[in-house]
This record gives sequence, C-alpha cells and structure tokens, in this order.
Amino acid sequence: MPTSREERWNVVPVALLMLDADSHVLDANAEFLGLVGGASAVEVVGRRLSELLTVGGRIFWDTHIAPLLRVDGRVDEVAVELRTHDGREPVLLSAVERVCEDHHVIEVAMFRARERARFEHELVGARRAAEASERRVRALHSTAADLASVAGRDGVAWVLLRAAVSTLGAGDAALWLVEDDAALRRWGGAEGIVGPAPEELTGTSTRSAGAVVVPLRVAGALLGVLVLEPRRAASADPLDPVVLAAAGQQAALALARAALHEQSVSVAAELQRAMLDGALTLDPRVEVAAEYRPGVHELQVGGDWYDSYRVAPGRLALSVGDVVGRGLGAATAMGQLRTASRAVADSRAGPEQVLDRLDRFVENTGTGFMASLVYAQLDLDEGLLHYACAGHLPPLHVRADGTSAFLWDARSTPLGVRTAEPRASAAVQLARGDVVVLYTDGIVESRDRDLQSGLEVLLGAATDALVGTVDPALGLGALAERLVADAPEHDDSCVLALRWSGEPAREAGPDVAAQRAK
Repeated sequence: MPTSREERWNVVPVALLMLDADSHVLDANAEFLGLVGGASAVEVVGRRLSELLTVGGRIFWDTHIAPLLRVDGRVDEVAVELRTHDGREPVLLSAVERVCEDHHVIEVAMFRARERARFEHELVGARRAAEASERRVRALHSTAADLASVAGRDGVAWVLLRAAVSTLGAGDAALWLVEDDAALRRWGGAEGIVGPAPEELTGTSTRSAGAVVVPLRVAGALLGVLVLEPRRAASADPLDPVVLAAAGQQAALALARAALHEQSVSVAAELQRAMLDGALTLDPRVEVAAEYRPGVHELQVGGDWYDSYRVAPGRLALSVGDVVGRGLGAATAMGQLRTASRAVADSRAGPEQVLDRLDRFVENTGTGFMASLVYAQLDLDEGLLHYACAGHLPPLHVRADGTSAFLWDARSTPLGVRTAEPRASAAVQLARGDVVVLYTDGIVESRDRDLQSGLEVLLGAATDALVGTVDPALGLGALAERLVADAPEHDDSCVLALRWSGEPAREAGPDVAAQRAK
C-alpha cells in the first residue's frame, strides 16, 4: 500500500498535473502520461498545458479557463480534448490555484469523458424522445377533447380540419366523408390537395411530397379519408404518421358517434312529429296555430304537447300539457297522456269530467303523475269556451278591442293528485276576432325573473303583436313562433293560439248567461 505522497500521486486512477502560474507543466503523474499515449515525463514537463490540448481546447483554455482561474481560483468539470498519439481524447478538467512555498501553482485533475459523453448523448436523445412523446400526447389529447365537444358529422368534420392545422402540424388539410350512396364528399382544403387513390384507403400512407393520407375506419368500415399537406417552411417538422394514425382513430370514433347521434335525433324528431303533426283542426270558424321547442335540443323531443280535435261536429277540444321531466322519457309519457286525453273526451263530458277521467288513467298506469294540463272546449257556432286547468298556467284571452286578461278560474291540482275539492270548469264568451293563447311554463318562467314578471311579458307581447299598431294583422302562426323564440332555452316551450271568427250567439239560454256572468 503506497504511503508517501509521491506513491499516491502515481497510483490514483486520475490524471494529475502540477502547473506553474503561467500554466507550464511542473509535474505529471503516470495516469496522465498514459492518457496522452505513454509519453515520458521529459516530453511533458516544461510545456504549457494548452500545447497538450487540441486547437479548440487551447483556445478555450486561453480565453476562458485561465482567466477564470485567476479570478475565481478554480474551475470544475470543464470539457476539453487532449492531443494523444491515437487522436483526440475527451476529458473533464478541474483545476485549483494554490499558494505553495510562496509560489502560485495550479493543480489539475482530468477524468476520461468518453463514457460520460456517450451517456450525455443518450440522455439528450432520451429527453428529446420524451419531449416528442409529450407533444404527441398533448396533440392527441387536444384533438380528442375538441372532437368530443361537438355533435353531428358536420361539427366533427370542421373540428378535425381545424385540429389538423392548429394541433397536428399540417399546413393544410382536406377531408372526404363517405355519404349514404358510398360517394366521397369533400370538406375544406385548397384545390391543390388531391383526393385519395383507392390504394391509399387501406392504411395511413405518406406520399412523395410529404402529404399523409389517413383513412378513418371503425370496425373495418370506411367513414372518411383525411389528407394532410405538410408545412412548407424550411424549419417546419415533417408530419408524424404515428400521431396522425392515432388521431384518425379518434376522428373515426367521433364520426361513428355523430352518425349514431344523428340517427337518434332523426328517430326522436320523427317520433315527436308523429305525435304532434296533424294536431291542428281546420275549420272556417276558427284559426288555430301552434309552435313547440324542446329544451333538450340534442334530441329535439320533450314533455310539452298541444292538441286540437273535434269532440262533436260543432265543438272543438283544445289542450296544452306539460309532463314532469325532460328528454325521451318525458316525450314517451307525453305521448301516452295525450292519447289518453283524446280517448276520454267526448261531447257529453265537460272539461272537469275529462280531467277526472285522466286522474283515473294516471292512477291506474302511473303515467303522467304531476303533469299539468289546460283543457278547453269551444262551441264553434256560439263562441263559448269552457276550460279547466289542472295545475297549469291560466289561458290568456286577447280581445279584439285591444284588452287582455288571464283566465284564472277553474283551477285545480296537477293530474293524479286527488283532493277533497272536485275538479271545476269555467266559461268565457268570445267575440269575433278574440284570441285565446294556451302555453306551458317554458314560455314565462326564467332563472332571471319571477313568474309574475313572465306573465306580464307574455300579456304585453301577445297584446302588442295582435292588436297593436305595429302589426295588427299578424297571423297566429307568426305569434306562436315569436313567443317560443323569445322564451328561455333551458326548458320545453309550447304555445297553442286560437282566434274565433264565427258568428257570436244571438240569444243565450239561462245556463250560458249564468256562465257568462260568472
């Protein structure tokens, strides 16, 4: 075991040098001599250290390392290259300036850096790969989030084209979607983007000019093809086929989901039309118009309904109802309750009796509990309107002379809710040109106003539209459309408007006179 300093100097596995203040070599250990190719001490001692470095190392020593030593007294792990008999040898150099016997000396240590340089190179490569992978994940996550935010094939198409340019690195992009007749319909992109060839529909492929073709498939079915042109700037990165293939899978799933959604909307809308179409009775003595807007726009169905039908040749039934809930479930219950209301109505039953019969239907089936309903019967010849409200908002009576009022009589609990009080009805005599508006709560209720304010807004809007100076001849269809369009969008909205244009009764019997006076 070496005991003296000189012995330890020569056996440590580190290249050591002793320099004077001007960087001349005073001493070198055996490890250093072996590092430079087995040179003798005579060949090294007396030379400036910079002469033992490569040209780049010599410049770096003179301009950076030596000045740092004079200022700071040390440098640590500086990468330089030694000149050896076998070529260049990368080393990490550390040096400390000390005072020894009134002289300034510089002690230098060097470590081989080949393995470290390889490690750092691999580390840099791994870091770059990790950064590239992170960019890929971010791009795919952003694309997936954008695709998930839209419904319908049109929305998916435009989001995908935008993501191709903003997120996936394309300079331009065009999309071809497969239509029902198997033809490809083009979306976006400059005219110079050529459509996909048949051989490009099997998998992601790159064209000679750098464009990438991505077929969009789900379960083997081709839904579309995306063609992306690379950016032409000299510093632009090439398109990444791996990322584009993954984005294509996301887009294909979004297109399949959009197609299923559109099919669901079509079925739901057809169901709603089947339940409401044909609900308006045509008769020269009356004008009837209705408008409906669902609160769940994605399905285009809801629980509100309107209806008009004859219960006798000269008597017209009118109803507007609202089932508790939203969406397809509410629409199904609405259809059952609406059908039941037609089934239990007849010319011998007044509005209060129809509500009694509907109560029994709700109790027996469990359908439509707590639903609200306004039901009315109009004598087409006499203009006498009988009505009853089961938990529903009052009808609005807009008279031809410009006055208006809500019909607050004949009110009772919602359907299925029995009390000791029997159902009641009331009557109002219409004059030629009078309008009655039935509606659901979506027309008047809002998060930012109370019910009373909503009713006042409805009364003013209907009165101004029908008898105001701006448009006194406004049709009922336009009125219904306007009231629904102005209603808040968070709930179903329904309006049924009727204008009586028949001859009023010339002579009323005692029962009618009593009902008028009520």
